[in-house]
Amino acid sequence: MMRAANKISAFLFVCFLFSYAGMISAQEIHVDTIKVNKTRMINIVSVMTVPKLILQLSASYNSGAMELTSHNGGFSSFDLTSGKNFGARNGFGINLTGKIPLNKKGQFWLDVVAGFARFQSDLFAQNSQEGKVSYNSFNGGAGVEYNFTSYHHVKYYFGLNPLVSVISGKATLINPNDNTQTIVTIKSNVRVGYSVYMGLEYAFTKNIGMNTGLKFTHANLLMKKTTDPGANYTQVELNDGATSAFNPIPFGGWKQFAYISAYAGISYFFGVKVNRYKLP
Repeated sequence: MMRAANKISAFLFVCFLFSYAGMISAQEIHVDTIKVNKTRMINIVSVMTVPKLILQLSASYNSGAMELTSHNGGFSSFDLTSGKNFGARNGFGINLTGKIPLNKKGQFWLDVVAGFARFQSDLFAQNSQEGKVSYNSFNGGAGVEYNFTSYHHVKYYFGLNPLVSVISGKATLINPNDNTQTIVTIKSNVRVGYSVYMGLEYAFTKNIGMNTGLKFTHANLLMKKTTDPGANYTQVELNDGATSAFNPIPFGGWKQFAYISAYAGISYFFGVKVNRYKLP
């Protein structure tokens, strides 16, 4: 009897073990591991170094100021011969400027300039009834420029240049009574003046960009003079010095060879490097 009871107990114990194992198998937990790549943003800033040399080539439209103008936009032979004004208002020009930095940060620059300006009384308005006049001015000089943003793609600046100008001209005077013409040659004259300007340069790349701005030029601030050409005034000086009202000299009068220029052109930057920095 005892032996039968032991067999029954052993059988029940084995059944219990199998049942418990089945329960554990049914409750098994499965864990899936997902790998996620972390993304890190890195900010890089590019900064150009100050150019070691800038060459600036520009063309300009010139509008005369003060006595470098004409009567109501047209040519007046009386105003020219009496020394009231130069008789021309509109013109054009071309300029070449070399810029060298004077300090490491590129705030101050030495500018060396060379340019040409031409003015014509008949550039836009024709007035053949009284004649016409034209002037050529070759100028050059050196000055100082201040640059606000020499490291940037857009560079803002202003400057001042003393100038030496060689000015000459030619006038055709028409007599209204018989339509005869008198050709007057205005001989080359050296004058000292200045130009002040403001503008900007935009760098397309580290080596090339564009420039644009405004300039005021007073070409004959110093060395004005008036010389009497005599009875035959087909060869005269610029005659921009003062004369006596009691003894007037043909073409003579206190006149300013001054004009305003709007210019635009191409800039070349030499020795520029681009440094890249990682922001924290």
